[in-house]
Amino acid sequence: MMALTLMAEIFERNYLDINTLTRRQITNRKGSLSDHLYTMSTTEGLPDPNYLGDFEQKLLLIRKIYGSLDEITMPELKTARFWSGLWVLDVHSLVDIAEKLEEVRPCRAFYTYLTKHISAAADFPRLIRTFMKGYDQGKDSGVAQFDEEISGDTASSATKKCRASSSEQWAAPKKTLQEPPKRTRNKAKSDEALERDNKRCIVTNMELPKVCHIVPFALSTCKRVLWSLLHGMKVWYGEEAMNKVQFILCEEDDDSIIDEPANMLCLNAKLHEYWADGKFMLKPNGKPYVVAVEDDSVTAERQPANQSNSRHSMRTRSAARRTVNKLRWCQEMTFHWLRWTNIKMTDRVNYVWDPRDEFQPRDHETLGATSPDPWETVTDGKLIKVYADREADLPSYDLLQLQANLVTGFSLTAGADPKLYDSDGEDLYEFL
Repeated sequence: MMALTLMAEIFERNYLDINTLTRRQITNRKGSLSDHLYTMSTTEGLPDPNYLGDFEQKLLLIRKIYGSLDEITMPELKTARFWSGLWVLDVHSLVDIAEKLEEVRPCRAFYTYLTKHISAAADFPRLIRTFMKGYDQGKDSGVAQFDEEISGDTASSATKKCRASSSEQWAAPKKTLQEPPKRTRNKAKSDEALERDNKRCIVTNMELPKVCHIVPFALSTCKRVLWSLLHGMKVWYGEEAMNKVQFILCEEDDDSIIDEPANMLCLNAKLHEYWADGKFMLKPNGKPYVVAVEDDSVTAERQPANQSNSRHSMRTRSAARRTVNKLRWCQEMTFHWLRWTNIKMTDRVNYVWDPRDEFQPRDHETLGATSPDPWETVTDGKLIKVYADREADLPSYDLLQLQANLVTGFSLTAGADPKLYDSDGEDLYEFL
């Protein structure tokens, strides 16, 4: 019976009319046949690219989106910048884009909407480069020098465009952007991150870790450029999400969290290097939540229940440690080794391409970030949990999600060789 059911699902998928794919079908099909097909298509001995999400559903939706653009003569939409940007999005975001393209065509609003996507596709590789510290081969400082005179919106014009209703939870910030003149890292904040992570690597549990920034510390001096790039990504990642990221990264020092524990992770030296090179991601599993954890640091005093009772006369007062439950905040993340392609951002792509066919062979053994107890290679899909007494002290969900999106795009476009990562010959960023 199970075999017949699986065959029926395969038949249904193979003959599904892609133009009839709706949100209801996406929701109902999630977690069924895609799991079977995905298992059958993996490459033995290599980390699975399951960080791409609901692969089969996304493949259908991306093909549908490109089908809506067949008659559009905008070459920018045929490049890997747009293609990889779509693959970064989740299923529901792709459904929204596909439905929007059907809703607004063929009126003028259709081309206005496409222009936003073209702008996002142009900003996508630039934003990736700001995050990829390892792009500068041979240097791990992550210090970047940005050209403030970029084409498109300036910080001031972006501010005007981004004003949102005061009723929104995360309206665009209204403070004047400032560029702090200093680049000195706050050691006290790094020490707080070390204490939060028990002075161990959060992935391997090794001692003597390094404090790693999710968003490169150097961006604290490049907020105008960062603001503009984040503004351009709203059509993909949502206005509310990007408004919030703009607020916590691009505001004045009192509000920015670039040099706060919320932008820090503790990783061993090898993983710190891999993080800079985009060899793995820590994808957040939803937003933080409160959980009861054991706290053995509480000491309770025990004493005889009845000192006058002869049966207890030999019992002495003693102090013993007992375990109690304590409410703490928790952020879950999943560890994923990344696969890379040799596709350039400026390459023309065929929308029927399956990214799994473009990934380059890699020696998984060279990625062995071992854990001392037991000594083993960190496996793809490992669950990581970070705890803190305050939500504000956890690694920021919003920054982890943004970093995961960008490093996914990097893996799909020239991650295997960053020297291929030229974007239209525009050298906007010079890594020192």
